[in-house]
Amino acid sequence: MFFALFELNVSYLVNIMSIEKNKLFSIIKKKLPQKVLFTEEIADVLDMSYDASYRRIKGKTSLTLEEAVVLAKHYKISLNELYNLQSDNSLFIDKKSYDNTFESLIKFYKEYSCYTQSFTKNHDTTIIYSAKDIPLYHFKTNNLYWKFRIYVHLNFLYSDANNKTEFKNFKPSSLIIEEVNKFRSNFEKANITDIWEDTTINSSLYQIFYFFKIKLIEKDEALLLCDEITLMIKGIEKAAAQGFLNSNKEKKFNLYYSKLLNLNHTIFFKTEGRKSVLVPYSSLSHMKIENESICNEIDIHLKKQMQFAKKISGDSEEVDRRVFVTTMYEKIEQLKAEIESRMLMSFM
Repeated sequence: MFFALFELNVSYLVNIMSIEKNKLFSIIKKKLPQKVLFTEEIADVLDMSYDASYRRIKGKTSLTLEEAVVLAKHYKISLNELYNLQSDNSLFIDKKSYDNTFESLIKFYKEYSCYTQSFTKNHDTTIIYSAKDIPLYHFKTNNLYWKFRIYVHLNFLYSDANNKTEFKNFKPSSLIIEEVNKFRSNFEKANITDIWEDTTINSSLYQIFYFFKIKLIEKDEALLLCDEITLMIKGIEKAAAQGFLNSNKEKKFNLYYSKLLNLNHTIFFKTEGRKSVLVPYSSLSHMKIENESICNEIDIHLKKQMQFAKKISGDSEEVDRRVFVTTMYEKIEQLKAEIESRMLMSFM
C-alpha cells in the first residue's frame, strides 16, 4: 500500500512539474523577440547542447528543478508570476546595492553592462534616459571628467571627512576603465533618447565647485573639468543635429528638452517583447523592474513626457537646440568666473 501511494504521488508530482514547465516556457517565450530561436536560447542559458534543450522543451526529457530555477532567475520569473500569486497592487523588484569601494564600483559597472547587453544584442533596442544628471555614456574614459565622476562617487560615500584623497592623487584602476568602456559600448548599440532639463548640468558643475572650494581639486583641474563639459555639450549638440551618437549612423539619437515635468534618472529599456526600467535610489543602488504592467505604464508616461517636452534634435530644430545649449555654455562660464574670482580673493 505504501509503495502504491508513493508511486501515485510521484506520478502526480511529475504531472504537476510538466504543467508548470510548459507554463514556464510559455512565459519565457513572451519575453523574447520573435526572431530569437527558442531552442538555442534555452541551450545557452542552461549551458547544454541544442538537442538536450529541444528534448526538454518537447517534454521528451524532464526539466529538473535546478534547471527551472536557473531559467526563472535568468528571465526574472518569480513563483508569484508562475502560480498567479501576485495581486494587481503588489510589485516584486530586483534590488541592487553596492558598497563604497573600488571593487563594488567595478561590480556595479560589470553587472550594469551585462544587463544592458542583454537588451542591445537585439537590433531594435531603444533606451530612454530621464537625465537628471549628465549620462556617463557621453564621456570617454580617457578624459579628466570621467575620472572626476568616479572620484565623486567614492568620496561622497566616505564616512571620514578628514580622510579624503586629493583629486590629483586619485588613480582609477585599469579594471574599472575596462568595465566602463564595455558599459559605454553597449549604449552605442542602441537607439538613445535623452530627456534633459535646465538643471541636468547643474549637479556636475556644483560638484566641481564643491571639491574646488574644499581644496581637493586645484584651480587648473577645475577649469579643465569645465572645459571638458563644454566639449561634451558641443558633442551632444552635433549628435543631436545629425541624429546619431559617435560614428554609428544606424542607431538614432534624439534629444528632448523638458520644462514642465521633473526628471528622475530613470533608465528605460525597450526591445521586441521585453521592457525594463532601472530606478536609482542612492548613489550606486537601483531597483530593476520588469513587471509588464508597470513597464507599460512607464512607457506611456515617458511618451507623454516627450509630448510635453521640446524635441531639439534634427535639422529643423536648430534654433531651439542652439538656445538650449547656449544656456548650458553660460552656466559653465559663470562657474569658471567664480573659480577665477575666488583665486583672486584669496590674495586680497
